[in-house]
Order: sequence, then structure tokens, then C-alpha cells
Amino acid sequence: MPIHRWHWGKLVILWAWGVVVVGPTLWSFFTTPIREAPGIAAVTFVTSLVVLVALTAVTWRWLGGKERGTD
Repeated sequence: MPIHRWHWGKLVILWAWGVVVVGPTLWSFFTTPIREAPGIAAVTFVTSLVVLVALTAVTWRWLGGKERGTD
């Protein structure tokens, strides 16, 4: 089933899981001094960024389908 035909609840579930993943990784990024663990800081930041970009892309595609009236 194409993304633009999803029920809005699926996006809510995706974003909820995104918060579950991104919240702790950003918390770790901001609470751990970068000098102590530069590798961990890089991984946590990149992980957060990738998850948020992916969720934004899925949401953008879904809303684009709604704009075209393909619902």
C-alpha cells in the first residue's frame, strides 16, 4: 500500500517510535561530554538525525499525496 494512502494513525505510531529512539539518543548526546566519548557522541547525533530525516520524508510523502487528492 502506498504511503499516501496510509491512515494518519500509522504516522502517529511512526513518530511515537521516533520519539522513543531519538529522545534517549539526544539525551545521551547532550549529557555526555564530547571530549570523553567522541565516537558515542557522533553515533548518537547521526542516529537522531537519520531517524528524524526519515520520519520527515515519510510524512512529507504522505502529506503530498493528501494535497493531490489521491486519498
